[in-house]
Amino acid sequence: MYLNKHLLKTIVFFSFLLLLWSCQNEKKYDTKIPPTIKKSKEQWQTVAIKYLNELIENGVDLESNYFKRARLYFEMENYQEALTDVNNAIQENENEGTYFLLRGKINLELKNVDVALADAERAEALVQTSPDLYILLADIYQMKKSFGKSAAYLNQAVKMDPYSGSIYYVRAMLLTNQGDTISGINNLKEAIHLNPRLVRAYEKATELNIALKNIPEALKINNLALNRFEDRSELFYERAEIYRTISSYDTAIINYRKAIKIDPDYQKAHLKLAHTAIAIKAYHLAIGSLNRLMVLKKEDIPTINLLGYAYEKLGDFEKAKSYYSITLEKAPMNEDARYGMYRIKQRENAYLEGLNEIHQLPENDRLLDTTRVHLNIIQPRGTTKLKIDTLIKAKIE
Repeated sequence: MYLNKHLLKTIVFFSFLLLLWSCQNEKKYDTKIPPTIKKSKEQWQTVAIKYLNELIENGVDLESNYFKRARLYFEMENYQEALTDVNNAIQENENEGTYFLLRGKINLELKNVDVALADAERAEALVQTSPDLYILLADIYQMKKSFGKSAAYLNQAVKMDPYSGSIYYVRAMLLTNQGDTISGINNLKEAIHLNPRLVRAYEKATELNIALKNIPEALKINNLALNRFEDRSELFYERAEIYRTISSYDTAIINYRKAIKIDPDYQKAHLKLAHTAIAIKAYHLAIGSLNRLMVLKKEDIPTINLLGYAYEKLGDFEKAKSYYSITLEKAPMNEDARYGMYRIKQRENAYLEGLNEIHQLPENDRLLDTTRVHLNIIQPRGTTKLKIDTLIKAKIE
């Protein structure tokens, strides 16, 4: 009896301990911090920009926060905003090499090569040593055809960061400029492998393969790029160039239009679209792009002449003459405009001569003189006389 009571107490005690442990475990689980929701890089960048905006508006650590926001804008490819912010950071502190390095990168993306070089040299003078700086200098010098300086800086960058995709890109440019296109393409492939977001590497690899007439490889690289960057006008332009090379002009025009939709002021795309449309006699398709080029390049005589030619082919001679006249005012001896005016004059004269032939015929050509017409009288058909067989006639009778 005593044993049973003791056993029962033991069972109850351990049951209580188990229940207590379970409750504590459950409580601990309930109060556990839930896992954070993963955000994309673009979402984090947007959040960070918003936070930095608030700090800058409140005047908190302006130098550092301007630089941080500039770096974020640069990564987001908002180069004008990045340039504004890094300029503000430099105004706060003109002796920080990293600020000039970033501004050099931004200016290079904005095609301000000489300004980018000045920034890179300033960063170097401020004892800024980094693979990014040496890559920037190597890239700038290869653009300026100073291949020896470019190679020297590139070698320094390789020692510090041998697996940088940008190093392979600059090396590809050096090799290509020196005539080794195949090695250049191989280095561009390695650059893409090491840094899949290096857009310039895709563009250059596509361009080189088009030049070599290696269309399947060019399309393959262009597809890879468009899968990653869906809103880059340059990539649709390259795609159009691929199809124009193989005479698929309709598809080329479609892709030129996609490039222009993303960047309405993309001059190269407008010009190539116009030339391609004129080549296939789709003159109406060329008009829109040529009008836009007239806005972007008002004094460009080849564009003015192309507009005149397109309207001439569409039969709108008055508009065609107006554009040819603009050219002749600027350049009286311009052959394209002069020949255009000559062609129109010839067609107009031919048209007027045709009207004169219809409406100004001589009187004796328009009236029928019946006295001069000889009529042949139709004779009636004669009867045929058949010989009669007298034997048959006798039998019948």
